[in-house]
Amino acid sequence: MKVYGLTGGIGSGKTTVRQLFEQEGVPTLDADQIARDVVAKNQPGLAEIERIFGADFLTDGELNRAKLRELIFNDTSAKKTLEAILHPLIRQRTEQLIEQLEKQHPPAIVIEIPLLTETGKPNYIDEVIVLDLAPETQLKRAITRDQLPAEDIQKIIQQQATRAERLSVADIILNTEQSTETLKKDIQSLLHSNQDT
Repeated sequence: MKVYGLTGGIGSGKTTVRQLFEQEGVPTLDADQIARDVVAKNQPGLAEIERIFGADFLTDGELNRAKLRELIFNDTSAKKTLEAILHPLIRQRTEQLIEQLEKQHPPAIVIEIPLLTETGKPNYIDEVIVLDLAPETQLKRAITRDQLPAEDIQKIIQQQATRAERLSVADIILNTEQSTETLKKDIQSLLHSNQDT
């Protein structure tokens, strides 16, 4: 059984592909959700943020995300400090969840990690699935989904890994410009070849 890391830029169809895997009986995890969970109320991650950054980064016992986001956007050393707190906690939690899922003997496990290319492949990932599509399609989809002006989406795209960088870390490439039906078939054949190895 393989653990796949699923990644792609904004508007590349990560949610759709995750749902298609789930329809095939593959459990999925979301790295962003795990990151939110480790800084939830009464969690050690939140206590550590309060200890290092101060109580004014909390509102009613919850993390003030907007304030923290603004700080790390403008201060690289604060960003590194935050990553040093969160990354080990996220890794530990992810490994616990993988262990729990493995006991159910699923055909595979898929973990959606939007910034996998930027942060590096964790050692619990066997293979990386990169969702690929033409930049103009990506831009169009992201504008439609997020209802943001093109220049705002372009800024987000520029902060992410390039298409070439993402493709360079791919073990498997799924073209998300295809129809959902074709994508579904690609996923089924991927899982089928996984069973044969």
